Order: sequence, then C-alpha cells, then structure tokens
Amino acid sequence: MITKALLVAIIMFFSKFFDWGYFNLQIRPIVLGPIVGLALGDLHQGVLMGAAIEAVFLGTFTVGGSVPSDIPSAAIFGTAFGILLGKGTSAAVALSVPIGLLATLLFNFVAGFIFNFVVAFEDNAVAKHNDKLFTFWHFFAMIFYPAVFGVMAFVVMMVGVQPVQHFMSTMPGYVNGALTAMSAASPALGMAILTNSMWDKGILPFFFIGFILAAYLKLQTMPIAVIGAAIAVYFIYNDYQHRKEIKALKASGVSSKSSKDENGEMEDFLS
Repeated sequence: MITKALLVAIIMFFSKFFDWGYFNLQIRPIVLGPIVGLALGDLHQGVLMGAAIEAVFLGTFTVGGSVPSDIPSAAIFGTAFGILLGKGTSAAVALSVPIGLLATLLFNFVAGFIFNFVVAFEDNAVAKHNDKLFTFWHFFAMIFYPAVFGVMAFVVMMVGVQPVQHFMSTMPGYVNGALTAMSAASPALGMAILTNSMWDKGILPFFFIGFILAAYLKLQTMPIAVIGAAIAVYFIYNDYQHRKEIKALKASGVSSKSSKDENGEMEDFLS
C-alpha cells in the first residue's frame, strides 16, 4: 500500500506543479484517470473513471484564483478510491464531487495564507535589490504548493482507504442506490453547465441532431463524435474560404459593404 500511496502522491505533486508551478496547465481528469489507473495496475478502469469524472467537471474551469472545485484532486482521489475499493465508476464519480470541494479548502489555505507571506518576502527582496533571495522565494512557492498536496495525497491514501471502504460497505441499500443515480446524472449536469456557458442559437440544431442520434438511432459515442468532427471541419473550412475571399476583396480594393449588408453582424465579426 505504501508504494501505491507514494505513486498517487507523485501524480498529485506533478499535476499541481504543472498547474501552478511551471506550465500553468491544468491537467484534466480524462488524462489523470488513466495515469492513476496505470499506476495502480488497472489502466482499463482508470480510462473509464477518468472519462466519467471528466464528464462531471466538463463545464468547470479554474480561472486565476477562482477555484470552484479542485478538479485534479477530485480526479486523482476519485479514480484511486474507485479502483482500490473495487466499486467501479459510480463510486469514483460519487466520491470525486465532495473530494473536489474539500480539496478547495486546502487550496484556499495554501494560496491565501502561506503565499501571502511569500509575497511579502519577495517584495522585501525586491526592495533590497536581492535577486538571489527573490529567486529563492519564487522557487520555494513553486515547490511548496505541489509538495503540500503530494503529502496530503500520501496521507489520505495511507489512512483513508479502509475507512472509506467500511463506510461504503455499511451504507443502507437506498443510499447506495441514490449514489448510483447521482453518479449517472452527474455527467449530464456537467454537460449542461458547459452548454450553458457556450450556448448560442446557432448551435441549437446540432443539439437536437445529437440527441436524436443518441436517443432514437441508438448510435454510440464514437460515431456521434466522428459526425460532429466532420461537421466542425466543414464549417471551419467554409470559414477559412470566406476569410480568404474577404482578404482578396480588400487586396483588390473592392468594397465589401454590399456583402456586409447581406450577412450582417457575422460578416463584421469575421472581417
């Protein structure tokens, strides 16, 4: 168990390091799930759980210091507990939501309390024109933040698996049924949040086309994704050709006013 806990801690460390320490790149659950699955010896379940958790947090993003939920922690712990408990994807999804919210508390503590002192030390180094001291505190912040989460992940995996397993095994049947229903509905909620953030009346027909393909024609996810990708390529190609025509008109000195009148605001945006 020590080896598995250590591997999960390392994954947590690097996910946080690349997020806040180096690349400023948040690694999504669809990537973290397979990595955790590979580390714990069950890549197949890791892929399934990572994809399921990604669907839950599909419309959730971290913007600056605004962290609605700690998505990497939710993905790593949700997948790890789901595999180690042997409860499947439903348990991974059900556990990922509260874990993401709880991990946000640790983020707020580290970012809001500890980093305030680091900023003060860096300001003091700048005032003293001490480049080495400023660099030290800068790298300290880069390492300290992921290290805290790495240690937390190791401790949680060492002491938390058995209590969680006991808790889930002693829950009444109706509670397990509710968790299963919630895990089935959570991906739909994630899709709804994403759709709400990017909604435009122009995509309304495709929303219903996708619904008909899945609900009535019973197509699987992959063929629907291929159809959607083909439609996207078609529109991108048409947009590219349209832009080339506008540039050609401008280069030849011909006014594009008439075409703007025909196409309205969309033409103004593209030009």
